[in-house]
Amino acid sequence: MRVSLPRRRARRITSVGLASSAALALVASAVTTATAQAASSDERAKPGARIIGGVQQPDNAYPWMAALLTKGPGSAQKRQFCGGSLLSPDIILTAAHCVTGTDAKDIEVTVGRTVLSNKRQGQLRNVNTIVSHPRYLKGDEAYDLALLELAKPVTGIAAVKLPTLGTDALLRPGAQATVIGWGNTNTELPTFPDRLRGVNVPLLSHPECTATYPEYNKAVNVCAGVEGKDSCQGDSGGPLFRKVSGRTYQIGIVSYGEGCAEQGAPGVYASTSSAKLWNTLAESPEGKRLKKKLGR
Repeated sequence: MRVSLPRRRARRITSVGLASSAALALVASAVTTATAQAASSDERAKPGARIIGGVQQPDNAYPWMAALLTKGPGSAQKRQFCGGSLLSPDIILTAAHCVTGTDAKDIEVTVGRTVLSNKRQGQLRNVNTIVSHPRYLKGDEAYDLALLELAKPVTGIAAVKLPTLGTDALLRPGAQATVIGWGNTNTELPTFPDRLRGVNVPLLSHPECTATYPEYNKAVNVCAGVEGKDSCQGDSGGPLFRKVSGRTYQIGIVSYGEGCAEQGAPGVYASTSSAKLWNTLAESPEGKRLKKKLGR
């Protein structure tokens, strides 16, 4: 499933999401041919074994988890294209490559849903504003962060915690982190599950990441994964997190990778503890406004 891609940045968004905006054609070449063919409604409806190397998650295990959906008819399972996480009652964190160039009116978000097709779970919200990181918009794809401001706040769901800015205490190489999503579970016959999946992956050192991805930016990125365990297409924008002393901290945002779960090709994530990532968000007025609103 390895493919030659510009800048080696194989984004982990599904073709359903790519179709939501012409501007996202910039990343369409980063989706493998097999995944693009598999994004039809029939194939997305097939039952999956797991996120690559992972397992099903129980209901309400991660109520702050969000799914980004294209608006339209059909099950949420067939319309999901990226993941996200709840940072405050009305702000969702996701990857910039998921939403850059997309009109807010064309997407919606469900928070607190474990089984995508189960309308009784979670809360569905429209999106008022999409704010992609200004440096990503200028062409620096390492700054793969976007914030979605919801039209109506989510109620009764606690937000995920973020690390203290500038700290690397949660990024120790060799430590186990978890990534969750509804993305592809099979690199041979792409399959997109209805129930949320998760897999534990080891964090890698910056030199290990740079060995695979020469343009890896250690100031704003972190990478994790091992052969057979990884995030994949459809997991973009979702969280990489660790549980410490009973608290869950999101340490990364699913961004890119060469193939999925391949030897020597870990997944790369935007690092949520990066002070540079958050401070430069304020280079745009809307980014500055939402950063202040989040207290970052």
